[in-house]
Amino acid sequence: MNTTLIAVIAAAFVIWALISVAKSNLKNDQKVIWFAIVILLPILGPIVYWFKHKK
Repeated sequence: MNTTLIAVIAAAFVIWALISVAKSNLKNDQKVIWFAIVILLPILGPIVYWFKHKK
């Protein structure tokens, strides 16, 4: 149960990060890099994106 909850939260965070990158005003090449970071580093990638691009 606990592991499932953590997995669901992590998946939601990744989905949020992907949507946020898609809607951002970044250039297309920067978007591709952020997509790759978020997908290849599913926990760390969204966290780094959040700290790097929070307004």
